[in-house]
Amino acid sequence: MRQEAQALIEAGYEVTVVSPTSLRAPEREVTLDGVRVLRFESPPLGRGVIGYLREYALALWRMSQVLRRLRREAPFSAVISCNPPDFLIQLARPLARRGSGLVFDYHDPSPELFEAIFGRREAFYRLLLALERLAFRTADVVMTVNDACADLVRGRGGVPTSRVFVVRNCPDPRRFFPVEPRPELRRGREHLIVWVGKISRKEGLEYLVEAADELVNRRGRTDIAFVIVGPGDVANELPAQIERRALGDAIVLPGRADDELLREYLATADVCVSLDERNPMNDRSLMVKVLEYMAMGCAVVQFPLAEMRQVCGDTTVYANDGDALDLADRIEELVNDPARRAALGAAARERVLAGLMWPDQVPTLLEAVELAIGTGRRARAWLAFTAA
Repeated sequence: MRQEAQALIEAGYEVTVVSPTSLRAPEREVTLDGVRVLRFESPPLGRGVIGYLREYALALWRMSQVLRRLRREAPFSAVISCNPPDFLIQLARPLARRGSGLVFDYHDPSPELFEAIFGRREAFYRLLLALERLAFRTADVVMTVNDACADLVRGRGGVPTSRVFVVRNCPDPRRFFPVEPRPELRRGREHLIVWVGKISRKEGLEYLVEAADELVNRRGRTDIAFVIVGPGDVANELPAQIERRALGDAIVLPGRADDELLREYLATADVCVSLDERNPMNDRSLMVKVLEYMAMGCAVVQFPLAEMRQVCGDTTVYANDGDALDLADRIEELVNDPARRAALGAAARERVLAGLMWPDQVPTLLEAVELAIGTGRRARAWLAFTAA
């Protein structure tokens, strides 16, 4: 979303973002790189269906208060509503009545996300399908992150192709570019394995811990260090898992890294990993961390998700889905073969530079917003005429 907002600023728009506060971003109102940011107090994180409902209900109420303030300002040309959850776009309907075009920025299919988290389909799954359809019908334009999700929008959502735009979440070359490695990040070991992301239960980090246990404790690979970079709601649970396996010297969790440190970790890495398992949601997802690895020229090991296999082709290595031992095998193969690592990294970087960087997506973003603005104005003008 930061990339979208910045691209719109650079195209001459004025941009206001409504988002929750966080420990790193407690200010209620701030301007960042020309983007006006209004924040509401972030609710406590929920767990389980009831917990998520409570979290979302409180967030919606607080967000609605910020939007009520915005309705008193001059009409906005367009409103972009991100998911999940899909019903956020309903908060923008009063703005639409004042002529704003509505864009539904469809990042994740919520029914599949529910199934991936809870492992079942039930009445709540069907409710999410209904809310998704309502969001599609409410929007003037739908943006989504890849062709697989676009197929869902057109098929399950019935949205005409002319109103569906694919704007991929791709690396920004201003943030991801090759830099000199920092050998000290290996902490005295010869090789470094890196994972980057937001630490949560659905990220599959248990597979990396198990693979590290196999490599270090069973195969004696004390020349390999692992680093798990990022914040998250279960970051405090990982150290206990690592300690139980006596991997405290092999795995480090530095927490959140700024752009400079992140580039240095990726430049120093021998292998980068992505651990998302196959399921109906992940098979349709574009894992931006993998594209970031590729933009940095890293050798990558990941599980064989349908969308990622199509995007990456043979420029990355695939471990058997959910198989920590095979993950260990694929990591060790690359650690032992520097020539193959270099060839994979070069091929991966060439692949993302050929159309999978953020500047390649900006023209489509602008086209989608401009269509929403025109559609919104025409539709609202027609309603005003018929009402008269």
